Amino acid sequence: MVRFLEKSENTSEAVVNALADKLSGKSSIAIVYCGTVEGLAKHLETILRISLGRANVMTMSGDYVHNTLLPYISDFVEHALLFSSPQSQGCVNRVRQALRLLGIDSYALLSKPLREATGYVVAEGGGAMELDDSLYRLSISLANIKLGLRIGAESRRIKRMEGETKLSNIAREVVELYSKAIEAAEKCSMVITTHSLVTVGEELSDLGYPHITVDKMSMYMRFANSAALFYTTAEEHIVREALSVTKAPPTPKLTHVKINTDPLTAPLYGLILVQYIRLRKTIATEERHVVI
Repeated sequence: MVRFLEKSENTSEAVVNALADKLSGKSSIAIVYCGTVEGLAKHLETILRISLGRANVMTMSGDYVHNTLLPYISDFVEHALLFSSPQSQGCVNRVRQALRLLGIDSYALLSKPLREATGYVVAEGGGAMELDDSLYRLSISLANIKLGLRIGAESRRIKRMEGETKLSNIAREVVELYSKAIEAAEKCSMVITTHSLVTVGEELSDLGYPHITVDKMSMYMRFANSAALFYTTAEEHIVREALSVTKAPPTPKLTHVKINTDPLTAPLYGLILVQYIRLRKTIATEERHVVI
């Protein structure tokens, strides 16, 4: 765990160094995502809106906007940033090609595929950095916060996150505080998150857990016999409201994972807990092999 956190911190610094000058002072930024990384894109959008004040920051699905919207707003976009997940090479190609043809200054943070593929090099354009898939969401979530601190430190909302950017300092406390809840969540058949923790749900979906957001609970909870519900203290009223209007008999067993911190730093806590689940699964698998 310690080595994983150190790698994530180092990777986040590389991301910040690559992006800070590109984003600072921009009045119009498009954040485009391909694959299951919408949570990261929305997280950065929120932080940039707070940090840059009057800047116009847009988050868009790559498969939708590459030929539907970008051609019509290219004159107004000063910089585009692209996020991706490993299975989204086709989307990445289409977006990068569109950005290049439209002359939009851009930078891509590419999740390195488990198997090397030629897809990422077909449509090169703008700068790019490849990140290890296992570190991708935690590193970028941390980088998003550090970017806010670098380019928008005058904001009190941004400034108060500074003490939570050292992962190795908070990891032990996070695991101790939430270990019982996360061990119960590990056994659930579905994951539900508020919108501030979509990144955590997307990371858990990589482990095989179906993921939905709280606003879709009434449609999908009937298909699960147990669900883990991730939310922050600031969103507790939203969860209560969603539960009060959800009618899905028989009601599945719910495990609440309520993270008591700022919704902007909560993804760090949640992603550390997902890594804890990964380690538990790895240890369990190794023990089964030893028994066999």
